[in-house]
Amino acid sequence: MPIRKVWRDWFGEFLGSVDVLELDKIDLCDAEHAERKSAALALLARLLSETQSALVLVDAGRDLAFRSTCRSAIECSVHLFLAETEDGYIDLLRSDDEVSRRSRAKKFMANGRGKLAKEAEKHLQEFLRRSAGAKGRFQISDIQTPFPRQTHVYREISADAAHVTWTSLVRHLHEIRPGWIELKIEPSITESELEEAASILAFSLLSGMKSLLNLVPALEDKFDLETVFEAYKKIYLSGNP
Repeated sequence: MPIRKVWRDWFGEFLGSVDVLELDKIDLCDAEHAERKSAALALLARLLSETQSALVLVDAGRDLAFRSTCRSAIECSVHLFLAETEDGYIDLLRSDDEVSRRSRAKKFMANGRGKLAKEAEKHLQEFLRRSAGAKGRFQISDIQTPFPRQTHVYREISADAAHVTWTSLVRHLHEIRPGWIELKIEPSITESELEEAASILAFSLLSGMKSLLNLVPALEDKFDLETVFEAYKKIYLSGNP
């Protein structure tokens, strides 16, 4: 069950319109808040990459994998919203990374006790001392944005995509008659779930682009966000409620 052709066409047109921006040629060296703007460009690049991956999957008939990949795209979009609205976004990003690296280093030290080279163990101990005050992890589902539907769908998809859950496992099992369970390697998803995934992927592209245009105003005249949004809205309203 592929996504509706109008969605597939919309994604193709959106990606084509982004190509015209030549984002890889933007010079931010002397720009105010260059680091935050550079991070926003990287986030949009990742959002576009995740979208292209999702489209490859749905074109191949991997509907569940398409839906799962949409989660990564939503996350990029929420990060772009934070980059746009939070002055301390870069510090938050670094803090989150430091906490993760510290956790990995501690586990590596514990598992490799007595097996690590002395120099490697020394470097790890120095890193753990330097990062002793690291705190703060991103919880994307807890971030308040003006778009509650985006957060809701993110959490719904996460039940299937983020890790192994009861919800994700049940998809692979189907009772065909009392006492008989059929195992599905590639379980199907409902039409409404597929429509929801396609529409939220499109919305995340719009939201992410809006944030980028606000952060890098020089791009505003090169991208007609309003027209792209109107096309999205027409498709969204024509779909399943």
